[in-house]
Amino acid sequence: MPRHYILTRADMKTVRLIKTCTWTIGRIPSDKTPCLSGTLALETGLERLHVYPTFKVGFKIMGIALSGLRIEKLDLKTIPPRLYKGFRAQTRAGEFDVRL
Repeated sequence: MPRHYILTRADMKTVRLIKTCTWTIGRIPSDKTPCLSGTLALETGLERLHVYPTFKVGFKIMGIALSGLRIEKLDLKTIPPRLYKGFRAQTRAGEFDVRL
């Protein structure tokens, strides 16, 4: 079972004008499998969004030449709002484009 790198500290900055959020995590040990995760919350308190926004997620690893990079697992989860009385489930169509 591979050991995962657990992020204990990161610097985060938000630019509201261009609506970007950047994490700087520093050095990732080469002897452990990196595992990065995050949560994105949109305007707490709203029941639903007026539009469905597009998100772009990317990463850069400076000073390293990568060969054989692979994504083992990619989870995209939606936490549904509280369901109305009588509903058992809520589904929504979506499209996910993963480019390497």
